[in-house]
Amino acid sequence: MYHQLGYVAQNLREFEEARRYYQQALALKIEFGDRNSSASTHHQLGYVAQDLQEFEEARRYYKQALALKIEFGDRNYQAVIYHHLGTVAQDLQEFEESRRNYQQALAIYIEFGDRNYQAVIYHHLGTVAQELQEFEESRRNYQQALAIYIEFGDRYSQAITYHALGMLAEAEENYPEARVNLQTALEIYIEYKEEYWGTIARKVLKRLSE
Repeated sequence: MYHQLGYVAQNLREFEEARRYYQQALALKIEFGDRNSSASTHHQLGYVAQDLQEFEEARRYYKQALALKIEFGDRNYQAVIYHHLGTVAQDLQEFEESRRNYQQALAIYIEFGDRNYQAVIYHHLGTVAQELQEFEESRRNYQQALAIYIEFGDRYSQAITYHALGMLAEAEENYPEARVNLQTALEIYIEYKEEYWGTIARKVLKRLSE
């Protein structure tokens, strides 16, 4: 119940309240030796710390959760935690560390045939490679993500990846390719009435036309 109350508070973005509930849940799980279940509470505490931009704290909780899931052989859950360790390292601009964690998550998602999450990780890997100015590597990863989103008909995620490909092309000074990708992204944003990203795409397109 404490864990569920934490989850509700977290969804309401009441992060300090969520942390208190999760810590109460974790104390009881530790008291009763429920190590497997305590992993999920460590994980949620990591989420909360990350939401509060306490990245080192988040990493500590995620690593505790990961150690327990490795102990119990829960491969699927390990992938989720590696994924979140990748996002924390990316938030800290530790891009090589981020890439290592994403690649471990990707290997497990491939092992279990989880195509949707493979796409998410490919997109993240594209972002990391772009930050490292490894533009060809970035493009390959974005294109792998895009192929899966097209396969599953996920139009909104396609837009995000077309947008990323457009920004990548702009960084490479390949302006015709940048315009094509951003225009494709904008058309999907309009379809979904996505005003925030649509406005950003319009601004970039305007800049490219000047």
